[in-house]
Amino acid sequence: MENDLKNLGIGEMLVSSGPEVITTILGSCVSVCLFSPVSKQGGIIHYALPDRSHAKSTTRSDLNFGDLAIDSLVDSLLRLPGVKLHQLQAKIVGGASVVNELFHANSIGELNVATAREKLKHYGIPVVGESVGGEQGRKLYFYTSTGRLRVSLVNKSQLPSSGKRVLIIDDSKTMREILKQIISSPQLEVVGMAQSAEEAAPLIESLRPDLITLDINMPGLNGVEFLRRFLPKYPIPTVMISSLNINESRQVIEALEIGAVDYIQKPSLEEIKTQAEFIRETLLTAASINVIKKENNKRNKTRGTVQVSASHDRLIAIGASTGGTEAIKEVLLHMPANIPPIVIVQHIPAVFSTAFSKRLNELCPFEVKEGENGDLVKPGRVIIAPGGKQMQVIEQNGELRVKIYDGEKVNRHIPSVDVLFDSVAQVMKDKAIGVILTGMGRDGARGLLNMRKAGAFTIGQDEDSSVVYGMPRAAADMGAVMKTSTLSLVAESIFKAI
Repeated sequence: MENDLKNLGIGEMLVSSGPEVITTILGSCVSVCLFSPVSKQGGIIHYALPDRSHAKSTTRSDLNFGDLAIDSLVDSLLRLPGVKLHQLQAKIVGGASVVNELFHANSIGELNVATAREKLKHYGIPVVGESVGGEQGRKLYFYTSTGRLRVSLVNKSQLPSSGKRVLIIDDSKTMREILKQIISSPQLEVVGMAQSAEEAAPLIESLRPDLITLDINMPGLNGVEFLRRFLPKYPIPTVMISSLNINESRQVIEALEIGAVDYIQKPSLEEIKTQAEFIRETLLTAASINVIKKENNKRNKTRGTVQVSASHDRLIAIGASTGGTEAIKEVLLHMPANIPPIVIVQHIPAVFSTAFSKRLNELCPFEVKEGENGDLVKPGRVIIAPGGKQMQVIEQNGELRVKIYDGEKVNRHIPSVDVLFDSVAQVMKDKAIGVILTGMGRDGARGLLNMRKAGAFTIGQDEDSSVVYGMPRAAADMGAVMKTSTLSLVAESIFKAI
């Protein structure tokens, strides 16, 4: 059975309704193992820190933090058929004074253990076994169907890095070194580099990285075709690296449709200092994304699932960021041809917004265009803010138009969702519907709240269907969201509001 071991990394969880053997290595981190002796089902979490107050980075997923991770573990187990809270038993492992999480005091292990005990006490789950503390790390094997736990001590050299493992694929040696210099940090570790798809293929198999950065134009197999081949077999979060020229923009959009989670611009030597933090933040977020295997469904001019008459006095405003290109496509493809006017801000570089708009125009049964200053906002038309420009909705001579202009970044973004939403709140008031989709950060939350205060109906994408539950979470926490909807039902929620 141990030939089919499943390895658990930092910030990961595994819950099983069948027999599994799960292994992980712990230093100051803690694993909580839960088991139901009645239903013979169990699950395990591996977290690094007690709570977010101890984090150096705000981009880490909830499963890195004990107070949130244990909540998720209990909730996931109780979703399994036959599992009851009063049946559960717990075992706690880890919390040594050996520190995986760099720049934290040795007390972090003790705090991790204390968090586990406190959360389990809160749920009334008895702790039936512990192997915690000390100055050595531990390797554990957890048998989910029996609750059996085997623990052995390991030395410091055997402990895993707390950083996500990154494989860089780029045909330029200079670019590989630039990316390595930027990426290398306590949170991200470059474990391999390749100059071609052919060289990268065996490295993916042997290194099993947590994240891949992938160049688009390479000799032999290009990045998009390579992504199409390896992603179904190895669903590893992949960020496309592009020089942002017009020829590559269509390929980036295609890569996102295949399953790439994000894209970044190739930095120059001069941009290392100014772009390094943003690139690391983007990659760290991407590394925590759960890639879902999917087919590349190509829908052409197909009527959506919702039937409604176009309304001349209503306006739909949508904002999105990381994962938004696919989320926006999903929403629009569920809409009919006779839509009310729609305006969209997607955080996207200038070159990509043109290709993105054209791609959606090919797929949708209505007009989708990149915004130009003075464009009429009308039924049957979707206007997407051009990258590198701000976009507002204005009223001019009794007609709605978009104002496209060079402006300052808002919330570090241009275009900014807040800029669009604020203008819609002012002009449309209760005749508007605001939608905030997947994305990192807080852009759009304040603007959506202003829309709600003005009388608009507001919708936020739910956590389970979001690539990054940042912007929707910020909006929900602020009280800006009136209805939370899974992505596949956002279009339906919009037209129910209409």
